[in-house]
Amino acid sequence: MTPLAGFHFHFYQPPRENPWLGVVHNEWSAFPYHDWNERIAAECYRAMVAVAIEGEGGSLELVEPLTMSSFNVAPTLHHWMEVHAVDVEGSLRHEMAERSHRGDSPVMAMPAVHAILPLARPEDRRRLIAWGIADYRHRYGSDPEGMWLPETAVDEATLLDLVDAGITYTVLMPSQARRVRRAGEEWREVDQSSLDTTRAYRVVLSSGRSLRVVFGDGELSRLVAFGELLSDGNGLADRLAARAGSDGAALIVADGETYGHHHRFGDVGVAWALRRLREGHGIETSLGEWLESHDPVDEVELQPVSAWSCAHGVERWNSDCGCVTGERPGYDLAWRRPLRHALDSLRDELVERLTGALEDLVEDVPGTLTEYGRVLAGATTPVEFVRERAEGLSEEQVVRVLELVEGYRHLLYAFTSCAWFFADPADIETSIVLRYAQVAIEMVASATGEDLTEWFIDQLSGVRSALTGRAGRELWRGAVESERADAALVAAGALAEYHVHREYAHRRRGHYSYRVNGREVVVRDERTTRSTTFVGDVTTHPSRGMSVRVVGPAGEEEFDLSHLGHDVVARVGAGWLRGVGSHDYEGATDALAAELLRRPGTRDDDALLQALACAPRCVSPSGETALRRALMALVSHGLDDVRRETLGPLGRAVGLAEMFPATGTVDEFL
Repeated sequence: MTPLAGFHFHFYQPPRENPWLGVVHNEWSAFPYHDWNERIAAECYRAMVAVAIEGEGGSLELVEPLTMSSFNVAPTLHHWMEVHAVDVEGSLRHEMAERSHRGDSPVMAMPAVHAILPLARPEDRRRLIAWGIADYRHRYGSDPEGMWLPETAVDEATLLDLVDAGITYTVLMPSQARRVRRAGEEWREVDQSSLDTTRAYRVVLSSGRSLRVVFGDGELSRLVAFGELLSDGNGLADRLAARAGSDGAALIVADGETYGHHHRFGDVGVAWALRRLREGHGIETSLGEWLESHDPVDEVELQPVSAWSCAHGVERWNSDCGCVTGERPGYDLAWRRPLRHALDSLRDELVERLTGALEDLVEDVPGTLTEYGRVLAGATTPVEFVRERAEGLSEEQVVRVLELVEGYRHLLYAFTSCAWFFADPADIETSIVLRYAQVAIEMVASATGEDLTEWFIDQLSGVRSALTGRAGRELWRGAVESERADAALVAAGALAEYHVHREYAHRRRGHYSYRVNGREVVVRDERTTRSTTFVGDVTTHPSRGMSVRVVGPAGEEEFDLSHLGHDVVARVGAGWLRGVGSHDYEGATDALAAELLRRPGTRDDDALLQALACAPRCVSPSGETALRRALMALVSHGLDDVRRETLGPLGRAVGLAEMFPATGTVDEFL
């Protein structure tokens, strides 16, 4: 038997997609990257796949930290990587396949949404676990043994659900243990400093069944996450080896983003540490493999409810307990409980309506909601899923089923833990969950005819931002109205792009696909299969710029270029400036900057410049220079206050803060 010394990496980012469109919008704070997922993928995820370090004789040696460790990736992050970081996603699947012949897995599953499971309704908790297992099964071709719990938040009901789902172990932190004993001995009280984390433990549940638990080394994990241990990988390996001893475990547990994002070149420190552990100490570094030969003989009793980032159980996601990140002068946490109450109340109201509507369409409503995880995982198509659950449904009835189950999915996404983690509800994390809640409301309303928007806004009346003064309706409006999108907007964008690119225009945008035939556009929501036909026109005017008019079931709507979305505007602009079919966004920026030196800019130019800045996954140094040149040209011709404020985030991102000072308005928080 050999000891274990190594790492568990928890990879997670909140879902950043606009939930109406399925498109990730630009985040200026991540510049020069398009958004924070792109930035962290570049700094951490991609780096952690394979790290080049010095080998014998000065040669380079590749170390693969993920295959030598245990890790979990949130399903929502996996879905983003499938589209935007296919190299990373492909590497993860390859590494999993390489390990499969050894009978152990370096990968732990994770619930489908980063929700605090002890606070979830029992049936929702079980579905989040089932959906996470469905994602793992489809992604890796096997059933998981371990499951990582969001924020390591746990109580007995959660563990019972894990065992019922076939999960055999999880990873926790020392502060979550209450007392321990060996068979035949008395219980002994422990705390985070006295728990022996070198052993695996067994939690015996009230049902008589049990689950294995491995605890991370609290001290070393903190020093890696918040200290400087990663600066000396060999020294870190020696400390881990000493902790593990001859047959024990020393496991560092931290967010995967620690290695390369929070700590620059942390991936290199990990690579040196893992190589030294394997080659210098002869120590196993994969948790799954170590557990195969270490069946626990010690029993642990956990705290009644606990999490690794809250000293008060799980109150960080339910009340003003004092645990907070990102505090600023004047903040308070009185908004947490009203937000939880509002979402819990919405959950109960929507579930009552959607299950009632589903009973008229499918035989097994609970089974339908649970098995929908197969669609989310990509194991089956939405239409195939419905046809498996019910026979003889019309096309409109199929759409209704899918709207109802999608409403339930978005409802569960609205419980993403980040919403309560930070100091103020005007921050982006809370705005994200309000958007998911609103999409859930709209999906259920489309299927049942009952819209709970105003009712939900009333429920939010007790949610107040101490930093901005916004409360209830204003917070909802700030989160929702600028992001809201529908098939009419998609149709307008499709017409605008087709007007410029013709047969080279895109045919897909996020959740939607579309066909353009002259003035007619047929837009299909791929989540629900609902198709909507629009007729429209595109006009351009020397002073007013581009305008798109569409007529659909809800009547006539008109969109200016700036309302179509950065992704559409960038493609339109590249066609204008670089030619039909072009996606040369940097060249288009250069061309626009040259034009703006010769003529005054318009609001369409403002929209186009921002869109071109948002188009690349990462803006190159020469692209950044072109953006500065274009902005300075616009300023030289004169900007009114509205245009200056609109261009402000871009100006500050490229280092022109003196030309575009922050306004200090409430919008700075969103």
